[in-house]
Amino acid sequence: MAKFVKVGKADDLAEGQAMLAQVDGQRIAIFHVGERYYALEASCPHEGGPLADGTIEGLHIICPWHGYDFHLKTGECGLDPGLRALTYPVKVQDGDLLIEMA
Repeated sequence: MAKFVKVGKADDLAEGQAMLAQVDGQRIAIFHVGERYYALEASCPHEGGPLADGTIEGLHIICPWHGYDFHLKTGECGLDPGLRALTYPVKVQDGDLLIEMA
């Protein structure tokens, strides 16, 4: 059964920034874009680059290693349709940032 896990305070993640969280043994990159928060697996599915260190362009994160881009909401890759980053639902509740884990 899915559960939401607290990874920090929403106010701790500034607009346009990313952070890393360790949840149930998995590293997750969390992004604050506009009024929303997004979460993806922390390692690029191409060759393991650190997505949290990438550049945010609109609703895409660009991997700093090889430039592969992933949509923050869907995880789809713009350069290689065969690649997809795992995504995780995120919500803010009472100021806490929560990630849904299966």
